[in-house]
Amino acid sequence: MNQENTEKRIEKMREMDEAFRQLRRLIHAEWNRFNVQGLGMTDAKMVLLLSEHGPQKASVMAELLQITSGAVTGIADRLINFGYIDRERSEEDRRIVLLTITDEGRKLVDGIMRVREDLMLRLYEGFSLEDMDITISMFMRMSENLERKREDNSDA
Repeated sequence: MNQENTEKRIEKMREMDEAFRQLRRLIHAEWNRFNVQGLGMTDAKMVLLLSEHGPQKASVMAELLQITSGAVTGIADRLINFGYIDRERSEEDRRIVLLTITDEGRKLVDGIMRVREDLMLRLYEGFSLEDMDITISMFMRMSENLERKREDNSDA
């Protein structure tokens, strides 16, 4: 690739990065406008995961959320204070502590899903099915690029 094309490519990547950052800011702002009790997106994701997958160890939640165990503890403490999840000892092995969703947490899931659906409807308004397929393909390629880079770094 010649120097001019390289410079154009770098400039285009910067534009894409800025557009992505702006979109992410707007999504977070919209989430914050409608969310319950100041819960962040990761808080909501934890409740959704517990709803979908049942009781989980904190270490599993850390992997699923791609955050540290310490961060899981902080989020769990906040969600426990609100009554959305509990910590319970495993019946099979009392040494294991599991995070579980409560009835209040299940009610919260319904609200989270409504907010997500409303956000998606507004976010993808005017997209044709073809536009959505192209967007999905682009997101998947970007994810694969980052995953491949992560795997390459872990092999080193």
